[in-house]
Amino acid sequence: MMTGNESLTQSARKADREQQLRELLLFVRTHSPYYQRLYQSIDADCMDLESYPILDLADFWQANSIENNQVLTGLADGGITFKSGGSTGNPKYSVFSNADWDCFTKTFGQGMRRSGLDAGQPIGNLFYAGRLYASFLFITRSIEQAQVGMCYPIAGIEPAEIIEIWEQFQLTTFAGVPTTLMNVLAHLDEETAKKVSLGTFLYGGEPMFPDQVALLQKTFPDCQVRSIGIAGVDYGELGWACPSGELGVHHCFDESTILEIIDDEGQPIQETGVVGRLVLTNLTRRLMPVIRYPVGDQGVWVDPAETPSRRFNVLGRSHDGARVGPMTLYVEDITALIAQLNAQYSTMQITNFQIQVDHFDQRDCCTLRLVTQSPPVQPALMTEQVQQQLYAARTMFIDLIQQHVVHPLQVQWISAQELKTNPRTGKSLRIIDQRHA
Repeated sequence: MMTGNESLTQSARKADREQQLRELLLFVRTHSPYYQRLYQSIDADCMDLESYPILDLADFWQANSIENNQVLTGLADGGITFKSGGSTGNPKYSVFSNADWDCFTKTFGQGMRRSGLDAGQPIGNLFYAGRLYASFLFITRSIEQAQVGMCYPIAGIEPAEIIEIWEQFQLTTFAGVPTTLMNVLAHLDEETAKKVSLGTFLYGGEPMFPDQVALLQKTFPDCQVRSIGIAGVDYGELGWACPSGELGVHHCFDESTILEIIDDEGQPIQETGVVGRLVLTNLTRRLMPVIRYPVGDQGVWVDPAETPSRRFNVLGRSHDGARVGPMTLYVEDITALIAQLNAQYSTMQITNFQIQVDHFDQRDCCTLRLVTQSPPVQPALMTEQVQQQLYAARTMFIDLIQQHVVHPLQVQWISAQELKTNPRTGKSLRIIDQRHA
């Protein structure tokens, strides 16, 4: 039962969030040409977030261009810019002012403290320092902002060197992508394993699956595995994890965000256990505001509505792209690939496709399900052609395969009747994420 003081505190927090939203909406209407146009038919006094449109990401990123940017609310003359994704020919750049970057990392750092980081804890940062450098810089800064632990940024080097540093500094915590740690463990011999210890692994960037946890705890039985939290340089902080939480379950950042779970008709879901798209509004970001931004994942509510720091469970990517290990394979990547193949092979046309993601042997596996009117005359040769052309377009894919982070691309040649559909609506699925089944 809620006490009077708790009820008053909750009411004050709600009023504060409403005021933050009011100030944000007024600010973007005044300073962002993109949001001015987007909201021109909505009354300026409207404070009902659901009355505002969910962002069309293609439109948003087209407006958020390098030249003649229409989204930014001012000059990008101090801060940090990240390449945040997109296909090879259409990269996206996410911009933070110094104040936005400081607020983002400070808020996420406080979430890491709530998730159980201890003072003086030595933390090896294994997040990618190469193409996915944003996570490496972000986690390094967030650990600093949390004001706990000692960060050792050791990503981007060979597993043998990581193990050497692990032993030398007696690291007890790693933060990184699960597949990176799996690769390090594969290089850990029995003798060295006795000289090092691992009490905590903070994973992020991709899900952590039971087979990976089992392999980790086979070597380090007492190792605690929990999420470092969820965030993206596109949209900001999304969720923090409590120390005893289940894998995939996170709490909302009530102080800085409004998270919605949206159904197929664009309506917010309040019931627990009902799957929808995650849509985020960041209340503190000002230079590149994000209001009702689809983060690209599906999820469900775990707690009832109005629960403080309400919990949600992330269930994999939605319709825009498939997460394969640490890489997102976008629908537009496959659309471009199919157009290229159809132009090359006029006698065999691919009319539809699905991207399916499975998980086995501690790694993700992507399968392209390609629809043709009749199977290829030489299916093995055509499969190899599809693989080579996709690897050429997404060079990170082949890098991850060579590093044993993901399985090689699989291809299935199917008929239209074999397309998998949504059991409730009957609609054909574009992304089939079977890792959480």
